[in-house]
Amino acid sequence: MVHLTTVGSLFEARVVMARLGAEGILTQLGGAGEGPYPLPGPVEVLVIVDQAGEARELLLADQVEALFDGIEEDSTGDP
Repeated sequence: MVHLTTVGSLFEARVVMARLGAEGILTQLGGAGEGPYPLPGPVEVLVIVDQAGEARELLLADQVEALFDGIEEDSTGDP
C-alpha cells in the first residue's frame, strides 16, 4: 500500500475510502485512524500501488467538479 492523501479526521477518511471503494479501488487507513481505538487527528488513506494513479485522478476529478458546482450556483443566484 502507498500513501494517497492525508485528511483531517476519521470521518473524512471514511468518505474518501467510500468514494474510492465505489470505483473498485482498495483502501486502508494509516496514522491516527489505525487500530481498534482511533485517535482524533490527521488520517492517512492508503491504496494499492497499482491503483494509486487511478485513485489520484478520481479524487482530482471530484475536486474539479466541486469547484464548478460552486461556480454554477453563484452564477444562477441560488444559495
